[in-house]
Amino acid sequence: MAAGEAASGSYDPERPGPEATTSVRAWSVLLLNRTHQSTVVLSSYGLGLFLPFVQADLDLSYLEIGVLQAVWWGTPALLLVPFSLLFARFNPNRRVLAALALMVPCLFSQGLAIGFWTLLASRFLTVLVHSSMAPARPLLLRWWAAPRQYSQVTSIGLSMHSTFMAAALTFGPIIIVVLDSWRLAYFVQGALMAGHLLVWAALTWGAREPAQGPEDAVAAAPSPDGSQDGSTASEPGDRRPLVRSLVSYPHAWLLGVVMLWLSASWTTILTFLPTILEQHRGIAITSGSVLFGFLYYVLIPGALVGSWIFNNITNRRLMVLLPAALNLVATVGAVLSGNVVIAALALTGMGIAWVFVPAMEILPFEFRNIRAREVSVLSGLVQTFGAVGFGAGPVIAGALAQMSGSLVIGVLAVGGMTALAVVAAAALPGRFGGRLV
Repeated sequence: MAAGEAASGSYDPERPGPEATTSVRAWSVLLLNRTHQSTVVLSSYGLGLFLPFVQADLDLSYLEIGVLQAVWWGTPALLLVPFSLLFARFNPNRRVLAALALMVPCLFSQGLAIGFWTLLASRFLTVLVHSSMAPARPLLLRWWAAPRQYSQVTSIGLSMHSTFMAAALTFGPIIIVVLDSWRLAYFVQGALMAGHLLVWAALTWGAREPAQGPEDAVAAAPSPDGSQDGSTASEPGDRRPLVRSLVSYPHAWLLGVVMLWLSASWTTILTFLPTILEQHRGIAITSGSVLFGFLYYVLIPGALVGSWIFNNITNRRLMVLLPAALNLVATVGAVLSGNVVIAALALTGMGIAWVFVPAMEILPFEFRNIRAREVSVLSGLVQTFGAVGFGAGPVIAGALAQMSGSLVIGVLAVGGMTALAVVAAAALPGRFGGRLV
């Protein structure tokens, strides 16, 4: 960082200090990275908005449409952990810069697709590059943010993401109609990412690596009374194989199970609830579509509570158990709802459950004697569970609905399976034995 940013209490990675705060430059870097994520996922969520136009132009079958969406979730599910292990030792600023440079032509290529195979290839390459960049987020936090503000950064990032997605899903079809071309919509997305590339290069140019590099330990274990118990964090230069973190920290797998079912219920409800409301509850699909705004709108202000949650619910088991239980009740409630008001309340509950996600994302930083690069690997693991959930939820519900002859039973079964998230959360300890430093 520039020397001037170390003044006035701003975070200086070479002299962190307990009262340090994250600089304006660092805030810009971290929130821009969150915007990268939001812009890329439009290629997934936006496919539904573009679909009537794309299908008519490219003459896509329903099977081909399913494959186009499946590749988006299947690719990260297979590659997030391997990419985390492979790229964890590289400078995260440069990792993101390289990914952005590769992603721009990939996004433009979607608008140039002339058929199913070219569109599939461009989507695969886009999500492939995105998967290489996604696990860098913990390393960027370690590089740029003051540790005591990790939860605040992630909370504001989720609020921005929710605002971005709500606006995109609301106004996306209107933009396509105005442009009179789904291809131009993809070109706009590519141009936006090109702008990200230029701004990222300018913001991160000449950034100094923290004195304790991202490979060094980030947590030290306190004794039960809150003082240091004499155990120390990993020594600088520790070269334990990163893959060992997948075995050494089983709590990350439990967090992954929670994220799997949060994700599975989210996409299942988004996919099938409008049909259930119309066919089984007598609620017009136009009203059902409006209801989904409650999933995102509650997150815009609600996500900002994530920092408060992290700092005030110090029992980590309880902090994860609350969203898991709320998600279970809200998912089942949304399926069984008989009127618009109950459905709106249930969807709001599902949105509130995700308010806890920013706090959950940084919990691995509290694992005993963990290094930031190990946090990156575990972040990739948890994101893998989330990707599997996003992709598998509707598939499970659809398969069960096909076998039972009832869509309600299929979706309700997925809702009931979210009880596994409650079980996983209950298995977590109240504290992980480390602390942010």
